[in-house]
Amino acid sequence: QKEEASELRTLWKHFLLLEDHISAPFRQIILNAEANVGPNFGNLDVKSYCDGDLYERTANYLVLKSMVAHWEKKYNDALALEEIPDDEGINFLAQLYTGDPKRYLPDPPIIFRLNEVSRIVVMAQKMCAAFVAEAELFDDLPAEVKFVEQALGIQGGTALRQFMLEDFCPANNVDGASLREGLKRLYQQMFNMQIDPYGDLTMTLWNLCVATSVGTEEARDPYEEYIANVRGTKYENNPGFFQTYTFNHDKNSLVRFLDSAKVIEKGTAGSAEDVGRQIQGEAFQLLGFDFGGGDKGAEKEVVVEEKDYQVPEDRAIGRPHMMGWLDLLGDDEELMGGKDDKEEAFEADKWEEVKS
Repeated sequence: QKEEASELRTLWKHFLLLEDHISAPFRQIILNAEANVGPNFGNLDVKSYCDGDLYERTANYLVLKSMVAHWEKKYNDALALEEIPDDEGINFLAQLYTGDPKRYLPDPPIIFRLNEVSRIVVMAQKMCAAFVAEAELFDDLPAEVKFVEQALGIQGGTALRQFMLEDFCPANNVDGASLREGLKRLYQQMFNMQIDPYGDLTMTLWNLCVATSVGTEEARDPYEEYIANVRGTKYENNPGFFQTYTFNHDKNSLVRFLDSAKVIEKGTAGSAEDVGRQIQGEAFQLLGFDFGGGDKGAEKEVVVEEKDYQVPEDRAIGRPHMMGWLDLLGDDEELMGGKDDKEEAFEADKWEEVKS
């Protein structure tokens, strides 16, 4: 099926190129809006730096709203961490997976403490509210953008859909189908932005898309049979079937390190000498050198024949090993398209500047 794989890769490249061409203007106006909003953080005279054409004001609002969503998430994480008891066991695990893990770095490059985050989120909310309160800035924004502002204050999917159809749509001269289409278009554009800090608002937009589509034909997900099909494990009865397999990971890889590392539980680690040997061995496997000493004068280059890596059964879970189909197209074909080692040319690249 190499020919089919090559055709699908070409289709994928064309899709990415077209998506980039479509989303590039949106990304640029968002970057411009960041340059307006960022240096003015804390300035509630939003009209002085957020005014402009419709597309500029729309981008400024989306940056402000993304900032609110981002810092509200950080605030909720900081609040949850404050409420988790500081002890061992399951509470320790809860602390690990709550919030940004970069806070564990020696000199954390992030703001994560509750007293700091709370001040930032309050100011972000005030700035966004000040923008919405300015009729000249907010009132003529696209319907889907204004809907986001009003919809987030409504609890429950039924109440949200009722508000949309009975109140918002008539007041803004838009029908429900057009509003849902606009929401999905906005979600897709925001999805193409970087996760930090736009990921939280993007997920909110997706939830609005799902909630407003309930009970309509748009509630059908065309990708469901590919991503949620459990009827079979063959291409004939499951078009989304994806065969995974295990690899011969490098001996110094993090995967092998985690496979071989033993969990040292309190009271079961043995003597300090045993723990030291284990840590020293695991660090050598991961980093490739012995930090614990040893006979440095007897260093010799030892050539060891590389054998197939025996993946632990609890991670292999019955999957085949080293099938190799990810290498089917080869490096050149993956990068260049596989056509006589020449860079692939796209029709969309053959454009010329329009001279006025």
